[in-house]
Amino acid sequence: MNILKYFETFQNKIKKKRTRYILTFIGSIIFGIGGIASMGISQYSVYITSYYHHNQVSIDMQYGNLIMPILMLSNSIFAPLAGVIENKIGLYLSLILSSLLLEIDLLLFINQTNVWFSFILIIFLGFSNGIGMPIPGKNLFCYYPKKGGFLGSLMTSSFILMGTTISVIGEKIINPEKYTLAKDEQFYPLEISQNYIKFYKYFLLINPFTLILALLLIKKYDPKYEDELIQENNNLNTEPKVSKNMFKRDENYTKNVKKAIMDRRILRLVGISTLTPFVVGFSRNTFRVYGALASISGGVMQYSQLFTGFSNIFVGPIWGYINDKYKYEIIIKILCGSCIFQSLLFSIFIKSNAIYILCIFLGSIIMSGFMSCSHLHILKVYGIKYSLEIGGVIGIFGGVFNILNALLSFIISKFYHTGEELQFAYRFIYIAGIFICGMGFYLAWHEKDEKFIYPYSTKEEEYLTMINSDINEKEINNQISNDINSIKEIEMETSTSSDVTDDSIKIE
Repeated sequence: MNILKYFETFQNKIKKKRTRYILTFIGSIIFGIGGIASMGISQYSVYITSYYHHNQVSIDMQYGNLIMPILMLSNSIFAPLAGVIENKIGLYLSLILSSLLLEIDLLLFINQTNVWFSFILIIFLGFSNGIGMPIPGKNLFCYYPKKGGFLGSLMTSSFILMGTTISVIGEKIINPEKYTLAKDEQFYPLEISQNYIKFYKYFLLINPFTLILALLLIKKYDPKYEDELIQENNNLNTEPKVSKNMFKRDENYTKNVKKAIMDRRILRLVGISTLTPFVVGFSRNTFRVYGALASISGGVMQYSQLFTGFSNIFVGPIWGYINDKYKYEIIIKILCGSCIFQSLLFSIFIKSNAIYILCIFLGSIIMSGFMSCSHLHILKVYGIKYSLEIGGVIGIFGGVFNILNALLSFIISKFYHTGEELQFAYRFIYIAGIFICGMGFYLAWHEKDEKFIYPYSTKEEEYLTMINSDINEKEINNQISNDINSIKEIEMETSTSSDVTDDSIKIE
C-alpha cells in the first residue's frame, strides 16, 4: 500500500536508535487513546444504565459492574491473536485494523439501547483492543530489553494517567453540574445520561487523527539497526549477523506452547495473578457504582482517579526500576503483603468515604506494580517469542475471575440497594478477601525467577542473545577507537624501526 510506504519512508529518515525509541513510545501512547477511551466506558456505566432506564429498558444499576470484567475478559482472550495477526499482515496494518474495528464498534454501541446487544458489542470492543494494544508494547520492549521494567512501567503509567485524564474530561462533558444521586435515587436525569453519547461522538472524530499520528511515529524494531549508526560513523562494511530464519515460527510452535501451558507453574502464576489482587480488583470495579450509591460526589471520584493517574507517572517507573534491580520473588511478596494490608483497611474503615478513596488510591499503586512486574516476569520466564500467547492464557483466567467478581457484586445488589446496606455486605467480602489474598501470598512464596526450558528447538536463545547483547554502541565505538590507536602505535613502532634500519645502513 502506497500510504504505508510513505510512513516507512518518513520513519527511515530517523537514524538514531534512541530517537526512534522515543518517537515510537510517543506513538504507542497516542495509539492507546482509542483503547483507553473505549475501556473507559465502564467509568460511565452509571450514565449508560440511566440512559437505558429512560428508554424504557428494565435494568439494574449494577449492570454497570459487568462492563469492565467483560471488557477485560474478551481483551485477554483475543490478546494472543495480536502476535499471529501481526505476523500475517504486519505491524501497521494490524494497528489500522484494530482502530477501524474500534471505531465501528463504538458507533454501534452509542446508538442502541438493547442490553444483550450491548454485551455483544462490549465483547467486540475487547476484541478490537486485544488485537491491537499489545503489539506496540512488545515492539518497544525489543529496543531496550534490559531496561524493560523501567520503560514498560513508564508506558503503563502513561496509560493510567491518560485514562484518568480522559475520564475527568468525560465527566466534565457528561455531568458538568456535578449532579449527585439522592439517597433513594438510582438513576441520573435523562439530559445527563444523554451526554455520554455526546462525549463519544467527539471521540469518534478524534480517533482517526490519533491513528495517523501513531502510524507516523511508531517504528518497528529491526535488529540490524543495532550496528547501523556505528557502521555509518566508522565506515565499516561488515553486515550485522542476523539469521534469516530467526523470526520465522518454528515447526514445533504448537508443541512448545502446549508444553508451557500444561506446566504446573502456569497454575501457580494464575493463582498469584487472580487471588492476590482480589480485593484490589473488586473495589476498583465496583467503586463507580458504590460511590454513587454511597453519595460520594462524582467530581471527588473523578479527581481522586486523576490524582491516582498522576501519582502512577512517578510510582510506575519506580516499580519498573525495582523490577530491573531485584528478583521477582522478592517483589511479589511485597505486593502480596500490600494486598492483605489493603483488605484489612477496607474491612475496618468501610464507613469512612475518605479512607475508602485512599484505599482505592493505594490499590491503584499496587495494581501498577502487578502490571509492571508480572508481565515482565512472564517475559523472563517464558521468553519474548511466546510472551503474548502465555500471558494471554494467564490473562484469560484473570478475566474469568473478574467476571465472577462482577457477578458477586450483581447478586449482592439484589439484596442490598443503598450505600449503607452495601457497606454491611462489602465488609464481609473484604474480610474474606484477607484470606483469599493470603492464599495468593502462599503461592507467591514458592515462585522463583527460574527460566522455563522448552523441550523443542525455538531459536529463543539466539533471539535473546541478539537483542540482549552486553555490547552497546558506546562500547563498540570505544573498542574500535582502541583498535585504531593500537594500529597507529604499531605503525609508529614500525616507522621508528625502519628509520633505525636506514640509519644503520647509512653508517655502514
